[in-house]
Amino acid sequence: MSALSPAPSVPPVAEPASGIRPAPARVRLDSLTGLRWCAAFLVFCYHFAYEQAVSGIPRHVYRLKELTYAGPSAVSFFFILSGFVLAWSARSQDTAGRFWWRRFIRVYPSHVVTFCLAVIMLIWMGRTLQPDVAAGNLGLIQAWVPNRRDWWFGYNGVSWSLSCEFLFYFTFPFVIPILRRLKSRGLWAVVVAGNLCVACYPFFTGRIVRATGWDAKFLLYILPPVRLAEFVVGISLALLVKRGAWRGPGLVSSLALCAVTVFGLVHVMPYNFHWAACTVVPFTLTIAAAARADVLGEPSPFRNPYIVYLGEISFAFYLVHEMVIFSTRHFFRMHHVGIPLTLHMGLVASLSLLGAVLLHEYVEKPGVRLLSRDRSSASGTSPSGA
Repeated sequence: MSALSPAPSVPPVAEPASGIRPAPARVRLDSLTGLRWCAAFLVFCYHFAYEQAVSGIPRHVYRLKELTYAGPSAVSFFFILSGFVLAWSARSQDTAGRFWWRRFIRVYPSHVVTFCLAVIMLIWMGRTLQPDVAAGNLGLIQAWVPNRRDWWFGYNGVSWSLSCEFLFYFTFPFVIPILRRLKSRGLWAVVVAGNLCVACYPFFTGRIVRATGWDAKFLLYILPPVRLAEFVVGISLALLVKRGAWRGPGLVSSLALCAVTVFGLVHVMPYNFHWAACTVVPFTLTIAAAARADVLGEPSPFRNPYIVYLGEISFAFYLVHEMVIFSTRHFFRMHHVGIPLTLHMGLVASLSLLGAVLLHEYVEKPGVRLLSRDRSSASGTSPSGA
């Protein structure tokens, strides 16, 4: 999930219209990095609430589930943010091959390591390993298989979203030149149309389910082409902000709308709307507002260095956290251990953070340096982790 990994900023795209000031060159979007951590932590809380199943008074567990009900929508945040950061750091003279290689070395080594850890975990739990599911997971094609939850969430279950990201990476070199040629009005049209498509899609899912026999969750949440709209919205947002052409609410107002939606609106809307439809507009506004706050130097709580570092390791945290939840649950069941819900959650969060730091510092970063160095020496290009 490239949205979870840091991406450098690049000189802005100039807007031909007068009176619009482009974003300064080389702006660090630390607020977006900090927001990545908040979204990753929401996913963690959701998975813990619905998957730990061994601790806590039932009413406390129920309240935690209610509080984190919108957790899956954080994936929508990541998909929008993925398009944003890739467009923000895109190189005008880049080739598709170089871009694809950089994304591969940024994501795949951590995926392989966590896949191997998942295999060890499943063997420890006494589970039967399925070679076809394993091959699909390693190849990141699991999100393309209809009605097969064992494929979607097999081994390291959260990696289904990387299956979507790899489609995004493939399409990016073809989409970004088209969007760059649009004027600001055209980019605005893409943002509005993308949000409308995501927000209204659940209204039509029933007909598609009846026609195909596919699971509604697959059509709304898992299938990679369906999530492409959010990614394209993110690309268009980045180009608007870089041109100085974004006009929307500030960071405080956008965050307030997010809070009302995540903790309120999703609870009163039909179930199929809580995957992404309810939250796509608030997430779009928040990502643009946070980026603009960094460009303009406005105050932002997400620029705190500790939160920024948590954002930098959030991709690793996302990859390890669910395995930690399952492992601690299995251990507690084996040894008949019962602890309070808050203590259990704190333990799982701490172990996940430790695993994330180790994965980020000793797999993700060294892997990028090593593979970039090998690639650059072979091709004559300069190494890059972007």
